[in-house]
Formats: sequence, C-alpha cells, structure tokens
Amino acid sequence: MPAFLQSVPLRWLIAVVGFPIGGFIGHLVGGPAATIPSALISGAIAGGIIGLGQGLALKLRSQAVALWAVATAVGLAIALAGVTAVIGQITTTTEAATLGAVSGFFLGAGQAIVLQRSGVPAAWLWVAASALASAAGWFVTASAGIALEAGWPVYGLSGAIVSQTITAIVIWRVLGARLAANATPA
Repeated sequence: MPAFLQSVPLRWLIAVVGFPIGGFIGHLVGGPAATIPSALISGAIAGGIIGLGQGLALKLRSQAVALWAVATAVGLAIALAGVTAVIGQITTTTEAATLGAVSGFFLGAGQAIVLQRSGVPAAWLWVAASALASAAGWFVTASAGIALEAGWPVYGLSGAIVSQTITAIVIWRVLGARLAANATPA
C-alpha cells in the first residue's frame, strides 16, 4: 500500500482539532446559533476553519484547499441557519442528530464537488459519508451530556473523533486511491 494511503487516516484524525477550534471561534464571533444571522456567521467561521484543517490533512493542492474550506464554510452556514430556522436552537439529542445529518449533507455536497473536480470518480459517496458522520458526531456529543443550549455551531472533540474516524475510513478505503493520485508530494 502506498505511504500516502497509510498516513491518510492519521492525518485526517489530526484534523479533529479543527472542530473545537472552529466551534469556539465561530461561537465567540457569531454568538450562539440561536438565530439565523448568528447561525450563518458562526457556521461559516467554524466551517472555514474545519475545512482548512481537513484540506491540509488531505494534502490537497492550494486551490483545492481553498475550495474545500469555502465549501465547508458555506455548507455548514446554510445548514445551521436552515435548521435554526425550522427548529430554533437545538436542545435534544434528536435535534442534534438531525442538525448533523443536514449539515453533513450540505457540507459534504460542497466537498464532493471539490473531490469530483480533483478527479475522484466516486465523490458522491462523500455526501452520504459526511451526513452519517456528522449525525453520529452530534449524537455522541449530545449523549455525552454536552450542553446543547450553549448554541455551538459544531460538535466538540468527542463528536469530532467519531465523525472523523468514520470519514477517515471512507477516505482511506473508498476515495484514497484517487486522492493519492491528485495529492501533492509529501
């Protein structure tokens, strides 16, 4: 197995730190995701930071890293604002998992476009993987007793570990060969 494929899961898991950092900064600047404007701002900031960490972990080329970060920011902002418009501020585990599925779908769709542009033929699988992983991340966070009423734009470390593990498997086993062909040398 090429060295790139062996190191993708580890690098991807290192991108876990983007979640608590992005969530904290997004919450600090945009406020709790209790209103549509604050959800848009906090979601965009958190998504941009998470996307940057993931893009760097994937060793995408500079333009693809920027597109990945923007796709993540836009997807998370739209999803968080949409769920906030329908539900209001999330307070239950079910609402958290719903937010995760919706946000994973939207940011996964944007990221899948970047993957497709990079020549990954099965990029559409990324949308489903992102939705599942984000729903699992929020479920774990809510189940761990994290106060959802605080209005965080993304789940924290516990949810990030779970979601990034799920997506690391998809990257490594499903998308890895194409990503390896399109990555910059280590």
